[in-house]
Amino acid sequence: MDEYRMQLKSYNQASFTPGTKQGKTILSTKRKTDTFLRIIIDGKDVTPRPLNPDIYSCGKERQLSIYEHERPEVRRSTIQSLTAQKSYSIVRFKSELRESTILESSIQPFRGSLHSSTHLASLTAVGSLTDKEEAHPSASHGETTEAGETGALPAQRKGAEEVMKKLPVRVTLTLCETNTVFLLEIPSATAVRDTDEGNRVEADNEAYEYLTVGKGRNRKMLHAEVQTKPIIVKTRTTDYQRNKTKAGSSYCSVWEMYDTYKDRQDSEEESDDSSAESEIGEAIGHKLNEISSLDSFRLSTEEKQLHKLMKNSRFLEAVCVIERLLASNCFHEEQKIFRCLTVSDDFREKIEYNYRLKHLWTFANEYTKGKSVNSLDWNPKNKDLLAVGYGKFYFADQVTGLVLIWSIKNPVQPERQYNFTPPVTAVSFSKENPMLLAVGFYDGTVIVLNVASREKMIIGENVTPFEPCWSLCWNYGQTQGEEEVVCATFDDGKICAYSIQKKLEPFQLMRVAKADGKLKGYKATKKCTNLVIPVTRYDAAYFLRYHPLHTSTYFVGTNQGVIHKCSVNYLNQHLDLFLAHEGPINAMKFSPFCPQIFATCGDDWHTRLWAEGISDPMVDMFVAMHSVEDFDWSPSHSTIFVTTQSKFIQIWDIQRKIYDPQSITESPSKARCTKVQFTDNGNCLIVGDVDGNVHVFSVEDLPFQAFFQENLLFESMSRALSTNVNLMKKLRKLRRKQTKA
Repeated sequence: MDEYRMQLKSYNQASFTPGTKQGKTILSTKRKTDTFLRIIIDGKDVTPRPLNPDIYSCGKERQLSIYEHERPEVRRSTIQSLTAQKSYSIVRFKSELRESTILESSIQPFRGSLHSSTHLASLTAVGSLTDKEEAHPSASHGETTEAGETGALPAQRKGAEEVMKKLPVRVTLTLCETNTVFLLEIPSATAVRDTDEGNRVEADNEAYEYLTVGKGRNRKMLHAEVQTKPIIVKTRTTDYQRNKTKAGSSYCSVWEMYDTYKDRQDSEEESDDSSAESEIGEAIGHKLNEISSLDSFRLSTEEKQLHKLMKNSRFLEAVCVIERLLASNCFHEEQKIFRCLTVSDDFREKIEYNYRLKHLWTFANEYTKGKSVNSLDWNPKNKDLLAVGYGKFYFADQVTGLVLIWSIKNPVQPERQYNFTPPVTAVSFSKENPMLLAVGFYDGTVIVLNVASREKMIIGENVTPFEPCWSLCWNYGQTQGEEEVVCATFDDGKICAYSIQKKLEPFQLMRVAKADGKLKGYKATKKCTNLVIPVTRYDAAYFLRYHPLHTSTYFVGTNQGVIHKCSVNYLNQHLDLFLAHEGPINAMKFSPFCPQIFATCGDDWHTRLWAEGISDPMVDMFVAMHSVEDFDWSPSHSTIFVTTQSKFIQIWDIQRKIYDPQSITESPSKARCTKVQFTDNGNCLIVGDVDGNVHVFSVEDLPFQAFFQENLLFESMSRALSTNVNLMKKLRKLRRKQTKA
């Protein structure tokens, strides 16, 4: 049944109209003649909806057939034959439809009414359509022919015009760019060879292969863990009473300000002139007394003006700045290395641990020649300033004392120069007042200088005790909140503290007595028993070191190799003592990473490491039969330290070996070295000698800094004690106590 309906619809919608010679798609304006049918199945409307919109219902798209290309006579005969065939097919369709209706009504009588009405409606529509076509066959063909020749009938043209009137006259289309949506993106993993990008990729590939497959995979690495402690913060708020303010105004002209400053400047210049003239007069008077000659009094006007100019503080300050600029032209690169502005690349391809010293410059001038460097101290506030005390090294030397303040901004000339008659033995800056410098002399004098002044300004001076002062250090008083005091050690065994005032009054803390009997510590060689009457009952106190954690405890080293442990709470008596060296002790310093570990060096050619609470030495180092003059720990590596022996500078690393230093460098002046000290960052080293030279070195090719410096120090000392089980157990016990604390 559906097949016949489709066939009927195709015959009804067929149109045979003449057209153009070429086959193309045209729009036919012939109105629809078929009747709208509704198909209802099981009470539901299942009628197919039209595919084209209703606005274009009057026109349909069709393809011109081959009959439209023939002659009119041939087309008429062809149309008549097709009409006859169409009438025959419709009659046949009616008879078959009637038979199928009767058969279906007999099988399903309860649904007969619904189907009968549907089939009768279909039959009626088909019949009416057939009758119309049979009644006016020629009219339809004529319309088709005329439509094909002229384009459309008047009625059809009117319907088409009405349809086209509904279309807008002007259609505006706005094109907007939307956001780009990437559904899939695969970046390229290749690069073109012989290009900049290709060369970089090849270099990266070679470096990767070197580090993963080649020789680079055998580089030394260190894996360690670290945990950051959480910072506990607490927020507090408070109310504050509003300050009362009052607006005010005043007027001051430019001339009033000029007159005020001009008067002040004139008064200052007059005072400078009067002081300069008095000084020149005094100098001339002294010359006349020393040299009874009239020529010394005959100074020209230019010489007088020159003397006056040299006393002007502004001129001296300008000269100092110019000297710094001129010196920086010659030592610009060395100064950058000292300030750590030029450092080696940590990711370079070839990394070697050579522990090398590179000489930067030497602090020396004509006044320091022939004088030994006896003391060095960096200013705690301005790390560019270095105080150096010059005196005599050998007992038979006859030299005067000198204190120079050097600056790395001017390696050629010192910033301050103070001359003294007795040789200088010790210098030390105050931590609370960095402008104050304590100076000790060979005759026992202790003074405090104000280095802010170019002239010698003595703040305080003690009464001369006629015994050499060997070391100085600053510390606070016995009770909390007291002012800073100067502690000094003397050759007669006294340890005195001086308060800062015009006359330094000594307060004796301790007097070191000779140690008798069997001492713990270093096992010294047995001496022949002989009855010798000692000249004095006291040992010479060579140095004083305060404990880094317990400020009330201090250590004193003597000329007999004994270290006394004392306290400021117990005067004139020691808490403990032990033998460290067979002879005078030259230095003792605590490790900056572990306050329980300290080192000593002496005239018995040895350097020893000690642990607090353990009387036996942990590590004993020996190189040559020369006195070890000084010692210092590296502030950047816990296992590295430096010693001076004869004219050589030795760098040790107990992490690698203890039987031999890592590097030995000869002094540039080839003179005997007396003092050595690291800078605060550990990248540079200063060394003094007996000829008055202070050499500045850059320490290069050191290992990378460890994350846990204290653990590395304990592990290195434990490896060194692998043959001494008892000392290793004591060291581990000390480490556990420190960890718990």
